[in-house]
Amino acid sequence: MEAHVKSNGDGAASWIKRVVVAADGSPASIQGLEQVADLAARLKPKVFVVHVRHMPAGLEVGSVLVTQSVVDTLDELEVEVREQALRILGGTGVEWDFVVRVGSPGEEIVKVATEVSADLVVVGSNRHSSLHNLVLGSTAAFLTARSPVPVLVMRSLVPTARE
Repeated sequence: MEAHVKSNGDGAASWIKRVVVAADGSPASIQGLEQVADLAARLKPKVFVVHVRHMPAGLEVGSVLVTQSVVDTLDELEVEVREQALRILGGTGVEWDFVVRVGSPGEEIVKVATEVSADLVVVGSNRHSSLHNLVLGSTAAFLTARSPVPVLVMRSLVPTARE
């Protein structure tokens, strides 16, 4: 297999030309954005910040069960995440896009990574119990199993109540 390497302009080379970073507003997600900003400032990849509007279990778009308050909450979270991305990446000189999808976070992030021919996916992971991951699933676990490219999992530096 032939490796494709791009120069970042200062003589250093990188195989990382396009990075997809998942953003959901959590402390681990914010840390992932900060780390990508640091990486991107040096390597100059194109960054795709992906926010997935995920409906709570049991609710479907178009269903009478989806109340306006749920939609409003999803809208507010999207605005907050977009503002975080702008605050973190905006002044870096890095080329980036904000991508919004609706659906299962893991599946949508994999789709975006495939569509943009990403070289790396970055995702935050909050520490959850094994039971939580078994019942609700884990986007980080899904991505590490299904992503077509390497995945960097960022753990939150903010301790949880259990710690």
